[in-house]
Amino acid sequence: MAQEERDKGKGTVSRLLDFAGDRRGLTYVGCVLSAVAMAVNMVPYVCIWLVVRDLVAVAPNWKEAHSISGYGWAAFGFAVLGIVVYFCALMCTHLAAFRTATNIRKRCMAHLAKAPLGYFDTHASGLLRRRIDGAAAQTETLLAHNLADITGTAAMFVTLLVLLFVFDWRMGLACFMAAVISIGTLFVMMGGKNAQLMAQYYES
Repeated sequence: MAQEERDKGKGTVSRLLDFAGDRRGLTYVGCVLSAVAMAVNMVPYVCIWLVVRDLVAVAPNWKEAHSISGYGWAAFGFAVLGIVVYFCALMCTHLAAFRTATNIRKRCMAHLAKAPLGYFDTHASGLLRRRIDGAAAQTETLLAHNLADITGTAAMFVTLLVLLFVFDWRMGLACFMAAVISIGTLFVMMGGKNAQLMAQYYES
């Protein structure tokens, strides 16, 4: 009873991470690394902007742009670094997710082992196994991929906004307004009757 009261005060993800045991921290490390990877992956675009800036500044005397090769190698280096960091992020989240899914299966089987024999007269063992495996697999996908991707997407959005306003606040404001309008249009399209049509489509 005390355990149930403690679980009520926790969020869904926090309750799932309790199954990870000593690998719980790897999920947080993986999310942080995913955010860092997305920020690092934005650096090559900055390098491209610097190349274009230097070329425009010396046009048409292209040979006077001496820093272009340096920017190119920097872009390549940061692109590789972003891949490596993101790989490490997924390794961390996967290790935690595998442990979580395993412990969920073990906890469920231990609970079923205590059930009376009459319970299995009305609940097929194959159906129970499918539900347990399905829930564990969905949890594994959430913790291994979705959390890291959500964190990385949020970091990329923040980094992109910072870069847009740092290099040209007018262009940044224009791009930001375009994104807001597109998101608002998407919500309008998905609302009302369209939402019902989409729900019927997915059900079909």
